[in-house]
Amino acid sequence: MKLAWIDAFLGEGRSAIEMKKLALIALFTLLACPVRATTYFIAPASIGGSDSNNGTSASAPWLTPNHPVNCGDVILAAASGDYAPANFLYKWGTVTCPARNNVAWLKCEIFDACKISGMASGQAGMAVGTSYWGVQGWEIDGTSISGPCVLVYPMGSSPTTMHHVVFANNVLNGCGLAGFTFNPANKTAGVDYIAVVGNIVYNAAGGSSYCASGIEVYEPIASDSLTGTHIYIAGNFSYANREPRLCSGKAPGDGEGIEFDTWDGSQTGTPVYSYQGVIDNNMLLSNGGPGAEVYGNSAGTAPHSNVFVRQNTVWGNNSDPNEVVPGFAVGEILTLSSVNVQVFNNIAETSASNGGASSRPIYAYWVSLGDGTDVDRQNLGFAVGGTIEGIYNSPGFQYDQSNIFGVNPSFANATEPSPPSCEGFTSVPTCMAAVIANFTPTATTARPYGYQKASTSQTYDPLFPRWLCNVNLPLGLVTMGCLSASSSLAPPTIISVVVR
Repeated sequence: MKLAWIDAFLGEGRSAIEMKKLALIALFTLLACPVRATTYFIAPASIGGSDSNNGTSASAPWLTPNHPVNCGDVILAAASGDYAPANFLYKWGTVTCPARNNVAWLKCEIFDACKISGMASGQAGMAVGTSYWGVQGWEIDGTSISGPCVLVYPMGSSPTTMHHVVFANNVLNGCGLAGFTFNPANKTAGVDYIAVVGNIVYNAAGGSSYCASGIEVYEPIASDSLTGTHIYIAGNFSYANREPRLCSGKAPGDGEGIEFDTWDGSQTGTPVYSYQGVIDNNMLLSNGGPGAEVYGNSAGTAPHSNVFVRQNTVWGNNSDPNEVVPGFAVGEILTLSSVNVQVFNNIAETSASNGGASSRPIYAYWVSLGDGTDVDRQNLGFAVGGTIEGIYNSPGFQYDQSNIFGVNPSFANATEPSPPSCEGFTSVPTCMAAVIANFTPTATTARPYGYQKASTSQTYDPLFPRWLCNVNLPLGLVTMGCLSASSSLAPPTIISVVVR
């Protein structure tokens, strides 16, 4: 590579070795400096949005994100309540991302001021089918007849697995078929490298055509064989996701706050997914089914995924009288037909003795059809009916003695949160500050457990997805764990991880 500033040194008596050194310095400097990101603009048709515009200024915005961009670019959306769902249904351009570790953002210019509503029966608010996209600061409002608020599903006549998709700082409200749902297109094309960080998901299981949940990752399919966390669900507030009636007569029903669903591919025959997933530092409250559930991670050929359920506050779930659940599957945190699941540093508390259509006892923690590779340790659990921990047909599993069971966390004001109303706030955590305060333990013993307010300082966290360190996430949603273990700035880790 020959740069103009090097030419100025030619003929000044410098040796060939010196010239090579200068050239290398120039090359390394160029490589160290990221390519300057481009900001584009988008708006609804009512305020001038059109895909015939060049999108490079607020006065000539695009109508859809269906344009080629690069990782690091931002499409800035004008504040408006007129965004139509049809403009975000598989209308996403190709994102060029040679390093495979970043996204292009579709970002609202003001948090919670870009709104999508008016979905028809079965229609999603957003359907993303292309890799390397992030969505930030939006609100999607549905109804009980609509589809999911957000569907992520590989698109095209010959789809391939899509990957690196991030949703951060969004509000999903009242959809009929899930808040966020990630699904495979067929047995070879699914979704990988997912991050759902710092969102609100409220009342997003309101339909009855299919079973639905707040946040569901269903049968992911790997896009590469790299180690580390591929799927990361953290810092979210998922609550009051209930089926209004028995969903299609199925049992068990859904209505979970967060569910990792059938990662062994046993329902449709997708390959066993063997990469790491983390459910971390969420508040999962008053959902119809379990607050956090790992289901179907044991069938087929090993290795199966290592799944970590860490530092969540889980309260008052299994509250839907329409849920039909087996007697062994009513838990605030439920491990069902799954291996390699580690549950630690959580608070789980029931708010009723019995739940579900069959009025089964509700447990704080339940492990069913697992084995000795499952680990429940360093959790705090309390149940108003005294049923704190349960085991069903899980040879080799037992609850670790480090668990603190029977201690009431004495939340400041445990009650089902109101529907989200975030206008005028700056982020999801600021909008949910009252909820965070209500579910802050007053019992000293309980304070290190469950949801913790995010720090703006970096830390060392072996479960944090390294690929997210390159994504410009909003501050305050989660604590970024990008420091190396050898960093002098990294505090001693207190994370309890069993290495296999």
